[in-house]
Amino acid sequence: LHMCYDFDFLSNHPPTGTFIASVLEKANTTLKDGWACWAFSNHDVVRHASRWNLGEEARRLYAALLLSLRGSVCLYQGEELGLTEAYVSYEDLQDPYGKRFWPRFKGRDGCRTPMPWNHEKTNGGFTDAKPWLPLALEHIEHSVDLQERDEGSMLSFYRAMIGFRSGLKPLLKGDWTLQEAQEDYLSFVRSYDGQRVFCAFNLSPGDRKIGLPEGNWRPDRAAPFQLRETSDGFVLPPWQAVFAVDDAR
Repeated sequence: LHMCYDFDFLSNHPPTGTFIASVLEKANTTLKDGWACWAFSNHDVVRHASRWNLGEEARRLYAALLLSLRGSVCLYQGEELGLTEAYVSYEDLQDPYGKRFWPRFKGRDGCRTPMPWNHEKTNGGFTDAKPWLPLALEHIEHSVDLQERDEGSMLSFYRAMIGFRSGLKPLLKGDWTLQEAQEDYLSFVRSYDGQRVFCAFNLSPGDRKIGLPEGNWRPDRAAPFQLRETSDGFVLPPWQAVFAVDDAR
């Protein structure tokens, strides 16, 4: 296979550091020089912001984690806007599974509603005609036009994180080596062509002291996250990540 689309992160399993590490280690062992495609959401599952009950800070952190994995990344439409699962009434359902098993299973239409482009236009600018599914009213405030005006928006964050990733070859093509995995913490190293990038993620609402691996590391301040340096070392605030570079070239 040229690329393997992985379903592990599309499950309801809590996205703990230990779970994510186990999935990545399995892929590392199985694929060897193969390549994975990772996703947290798609058209068949509840959007991960709702499925994992993530606040906005956590959504940003997990987006950065996804964009740091070895493999290609599949971002599902609306994920970059921070959209949650939409409620679709029975009368508006299109998914046969939802119609058949309602209300125990409401189908997959909650993740398939139109994307909101413009908060002032009919159907959020998605179409002037009647859409296949109704636009979720709660999604209007997350429309593209509003977020493009806000440097602190979720859309701006995704663009910044994707740009940051594009500037570091190890994040695009490098090998993956686990450093530490706990329920609320995950760290690993990506390596490519003599350059290493240490990636650490605080998956908790509390501060986390971190230690860098052996080497000549410097935190890359271009990453869209906060990092505190103290006399005892580095501290990650809640739901923050750090990317440090060791360039031996």
